[in-house]
Amino acid sequence: MAKSQKSKEQKFKAIVQWFKKETIDLEEISFDGYKLINVEEIESKEDPLNFLYNLAEEKRKEKKGDFFVINVESLETKYVFADGVKDRGRLLYNIPIKLKRVGLIKKNQLKMSPEGYFIFKNDDIKWIDISNEIYIYYGTLKANDDIELVVLDTEKDKRIIKTQHLSMMKLSSPTPEQQNQSDHNNENELDEDNNPS
Repeated sequence: MAKSQKSKEQKFKAIVQWFKKETIDLEEISFDGYKLINVEEIESKEDPLNFLYNLAEEKRKEKKGDFFVINVESLETKYVFADGVKDRGRLLYNIPIKLKRVGLIKKNQLKMSPEGYFIFKNDDIKWIDISNEIYIYYGTLKANDDIELVVLDTEKDKRIIKTQHLSMMKLSSPTPEQQNQSDHNNENELDEDNNPS
């Protein structure tokens, strides 16, 4: 009982991030990105979940940006709450995350393995650096007709968006057979850390 009471009284921090939506045009591709326009840090000793819901109701009335995300983390758990995104479009990433660069891969540079995987060389990726602090989340993504894959290199990992179909694939580790093939012909596969080898 004493331990439970102590747990409830432990101080935790909530971080509220406000984002503003804007269209990002990068040569052969355009997509919806978000700029981080405001960050608030709030400490509390309340029950974390109740605090999260009350804080979310309060922030809904403020409208400081297009949408907000609240992160509440205690010693025992973590909660993430997002609200305000309209006209969502595609899910580019499951949480708002900072984008470092964008890679473009054209259709004529791709091969298909017998197992149905796309195979491409590292040199086939045309990288475009993101100079400003841009986050991705939900939004539209448009590319020239000759672009088949878009690589989103974020501060956490890399994602591949297939432009022809509205599907998303997370980069995964190669099978031993694919890795052997990569060693022989320098074709792109992915290591255990989700990075091109």
